[in-house]
Amino acid sequence: MKDKLRTKTIKTLILAGIAAGAFLLMKLFEPSLIISLGIRTASFFSILVPAIFGAGFVFSSVGLISTALKVRQEEMLEEKRLKSLDIHNDVAEQYRLDAGNPVNTRKRLEQIKDSTPGAVRLMDRCLSQLDRMDELQKRQQMLLESNDAAYLKDTVNTLEQVEHEICLNYRGIVNQCIVSGPAADESKFDMDKIEKSLNKNQELLDQSKELLKVSADWIDNYNEQENPDRSLLDSWIRTIRNTINGGEKP
Repeated sequence: MKDKLRTKTIKTLILAGIAAGAFLLMKLFEPSLIISLGIRTASFFSILVPAIFGAGFVFSSVGLISTALKVRQEEMLEEKRLKSLDIHNDVAEQYRLDAGNPVNTRKRLEQIKDSTPGAVRLMDRCLSQLDRMDELQKRQQMLLESNDAAYLKDTVNTLEQVEHEICLNYRGIVNQCIVSGPAADESKFDMDKIEKSLNKNQELLDQSKELLKVSADWIDNYNEQENPDRSLLDSWIRTIRNTINGGEKP
């Protein structure tokens, strides 16, 4: 685009010179033209010739201004992009150091969402899963606090492991976005791999939801009897940890 602007600038300057030269020449030879063509015809040509070149200059100037505005717009967008990278480079670095951290992961996904328009929908799906995980953890914590159920601390630890695993499952998605660049869209991604990661996360979310339900049932039983059976609760904890480790459900 800058080469095009340079070409248009040169063209416009040439036309400006020609228009000015034509005007001067017509003024210089006006007496001779009057004698040869008559005053009316000479006046007509003395106006027409500069006007033709002047119109070319005006037309070229309009094109030059339009191109200059486009170049400036591109420069502003590039400056914005570079500024965005400068702002978020710490985010990328923190994510690199700890990709299992939910805070780092959320910031990294939001960064990609802002810089990659074609990945907005995909990033929203990832962020939605993180939101759902946050909600489940808050509910579990409220359940334990409202029942003074510190004895179910292992369920909280299990959900923290789930959150960590969900974040790690986004690494491949983030890497695809990095490789594809800011102009990428879902057509350039390996959606089979992406869906596999998202589906595993959804499985963990579904299992965590079930763990929350089983925890509530067990607390109710605990309040009613001295030693309630924990086998179902423990079974779901094992199921979740087994899913995290990539094994089969028991």
